[in-house]
Amino acid sequence: MSESAQLLPVIEGFATGTPPHVLHQAEAAKFLTSLNCLERNQNRIEKIYENTRIDTRYLAINLLSPETIEFSQKRNTLEERMQMYEQYAFSLADEVARKALLAASDPSSGVKIEDQIGLIVFVTSTGFVAPGIDTKLIESLGLKRNIARVPVNFMGCAAAMTGLRVCCDRVRAYPQSKALMVCLELSSVNAVFNDDLNDIIIHSLFGDGCAAAVIGADTVERLIGRGKFAIKDNFSHLVKGTEDGITLGVKDNGITCLLSRHLPDYIEDGVGTIVNDFLATHQMTKSDIDLWAVHPGGRKIIEKVQLSLGLDDEQVADSWEILREYGNMLSCSILFVMERMMLKLNESAANSTTEGRRSNDPIERPRPINGIAFSFSPGVGVEGILFEKI
Repeated sequence: MSESAQLLPVIEGFATGTPPHVLHQAEAAKFLTSLNCLERNQNRIEKIYENTRIDTRYLAINLLSPETIEFSQKRNTLEERMQMYEQYAFSLADEVARKALLAASDPSSGVKIEDQIGLIVFVTSTGFVAPGIDTKLIESLGLKRNIARVPVNFMGCAAAMTGLRVCCDRVRAYPQSKALMVCLELSSVNAVFNDDLNDIIIHSLFGDGCAAAVIGADTVERLIGRGKFAIKDNFSHLVKGTEDGITLGVKDNGITCLLSRHLPDYIEDGVGTIVNDFLATHQMTKSDIDLWAVHPGGRKIIEKVQLSLGLDDEQVADSWEILREYGNMLSCSILFVMERMMLKLNESAANSTTEGRRSNDPIERPRPINGIAFSFSPGVGVEGILFEKI
């Protein structure tokens, strides 16, 4: 099969969204410093929050209230928290999924986009509900009731990459149908304000958000000029000896996350070799990559990736921007970064078209814009994709 006739998975529609409550980082630091329940670490809070390079986060629950603080310190609240997750999750997931379907729809095809979805993948590490949010989305979105369903749970920040791999495999096998992936993370429902340094660091980083993508399959020739990202390949690597790097757990008062002090070193030591070895399998090097979608998991995470791969601030500017505006939204964050990249590229292309081309200029097909995106899973695992805009 020629390159132009080869089918590639394509992100046909992106959408993102957040809960309405805005938390300003400076305001949060000031509030937490005033709490007697955090007396042991009070003198560290403002510095920790300041060092995150985060300005705002969006949360389903207002964490800066006496009622929330009181609830967060109660034991045996897991059932209540999961009920809260379900309460807040569905409306946000429904809103964002609808936007993704609209972005992927093609009225000229004569087929409703809802009837083309053959798989729904629902991704989360912050709540457990069964029947899941995916079942509610099938009902509310009017999807076929015989579509395949795959939940991806407890894969942490890398879960979107795992979900995309599942979607890619599906559309390669069934190119006549499409897949819908929805990532929904509500860290705020699991907030626990104990006088513990790890808890304070966690609360300085994580925000709530939702991202959705519709994946289809198409040929290279049909992708030219459509402004879509095609996914060329996926990669996954579990770094040896990093079991303590990122640990997720379930306690009687919610889902927990423990970050090792060695995590930044694990990332700096591992990422460069993993990414370079993967690129070599495609006869590519770092110089062939135009877009670096690095998971905005925190200041040290991005900085250590930069050190490991020799990237400057401009190359990872979109990751820094998403971190500053939203904090770490776990699985959603990397899709926020990729969506921003796509919007910028399409805006630039539109501006170039508006400027026009002389009628006698030859039409040249430029080389594809190559990108790589990756996030980190408990373990530490590095999960990613190689993508291109044709």
